[in-house]
Amino acid sequence: MPYNKLSLAEMMAESEEYLDIGSIAERLGVVNRTIERLFEVFAKKLKKSRRRSGRNFVYLWSDVLQCAKIHTRIESEATPSVAIKRAYTK
Repeated sequence: MPYNKLSLAEMMAESEEYLDIGSIAERLGVVNRTIERLFEVFAKKLKKSRRRSGRNFVYLWSDVLQCAKIHTRIESEATPSVAIKRAYTK
């Protein structure tokens, strides 16, 4: 199930809240497996912003939203372009 890019671009994280996979999938309008794939891609980044709630992990909503926007190419990561890297590495 693909992301709805218009609604995803409008979403913002106002407060610091932790959500489980089901709640995140409901907010983004996708199935749970899509969220699990997103977590697999951004595992290193999201590992720092998760905590346990009983047996399950809960993730910080602002970080998950940012990763979803990067994944759908609505936003870009803060990495410099190749031309800038080349100029400063020589």
